Amino acid sequence: RLTKAVCLDCEMVGVGEMGLENMLARISIVNQLGQCLYDKHVKPTEPVVDYRTAVSGVTEKHLENAIPLEVIQKEVSDIIEHRLLVGHAIHNDLQVLFLSHPKRLIRDTQRYKGFRSLFNGGLPSLKSLADKVLGLKIQTGAHDSVEDARVTMQLYVHHRREWEKSLREKNSLTSEEKHKRIRARQKQKRLQTLSSHTKKT
Repeated sequence: RLTKAVCLDCEMVGVGEMGLENMLARISIVNQLGQCLYDKHVKPTEPVVDYRTAVSGVTEKHLENAIPLEVIQKEVSDIIEHRLLVGHAIHNDLQVLFLSHPKRLIRDTQRYKGFRSLFNGGLPSLKSLADKVLGLKIQTGAHDSVEDARVTMQLYVHHRREWEKSLREKNSLTSEEKHKRIRARQKQKRLQTLSSHTKKT
């Protein structure tokens, strides 16, 4: 079932010269309970140079009867619309999906300050976070996008209260700063108007 937040994770294959460019090959979405809502392989729009099977877990056979990207995009959009979207380095996943999502609705476990502080401000890998925060050993072999999405959602759920509180405080400060700037501009305009009248008299 759909929940307020969903977590998305993708596996990619290599296309282009030397297979260095990323192309979406599999996408998985789980809900806040870790239940899999969506798990499909995606038909490549370019010849695959490197399946990266050791990491992606994707083989040529997986993509033989895969779903066209435009169908995937529509189905994924319908699921994530108006929901909190959780992910790890989620910008990479959205990039290969050619989709966007409102920044205020994104929760990226790689960029959350509470997690980054555990790694001296660096951008931690999902594997490192799972080990340090949850005590889980993952990605010991090929990646599994369903497992990775579940772990990413677990990280968010375990720290949701502090995470959302920090965002509310940040937004509150931002709002206060905006009001200060508006008041400063209004004061400046009043002074300019007063100065103009004084010169005329």
